[in-house]
Amino acid sequence: MLQIAPGPIIAPQLTQAALHEIAESLWSSFLESELQRATDDAGLATRADLLTGQVALHGDWQGSLTLVCAKPIARKAAAAMFNIAPVHLDDTELRDTVGELTHILAGNLKSLLPAPCHLSLPVVTEGYNVPINEKTVVKISLQCEDHLLQITLSEKETPV
Repeated sequence: MLQIAPGPIIAPQLTQAALHEIAESLWSSFLESELQRATDDAGLATRADLLTGQVALHGDWQGSLTLVCAKPIARKAAAAMFNIAPVHLDDTELRDTVGELTHILAGNLKSLLPAPCHLSLPVVTEGYNVPINEKTVVKISLQCEDHLLQITLSEKETPV
């Protein structure tokens, strides 16, 4: 009888609480803003004012980290990052900021994943673009100043 060895197991410490703690630390230190867990993210996928950042994770474990962020949050973060008044920011700076936030989140998660683990450069798109060909491992919905954001860690599906 042929037995197939199971793939790498995600570290048990990778929970919604751990992901929330990483995000909260980033938001409080970088943006001087607080994040709260959102009780309902209904309608997030249909909103037009969103940017989605994604970083691929490669190594013994394959997947991606996705940050879906409302543009007002991206604008506030970009103002802090570039030290520019929010009204003077353009779409390029908003995209760069969401990409950098996504990359920082993925870098902090990297230590909780099986080694070796390498990060791709971030890709930022308009709208809600969470991968559908990957299995969700951990997903949290958060709220910052009445705006929703979502962080999803997904595992790449491997063909059987």
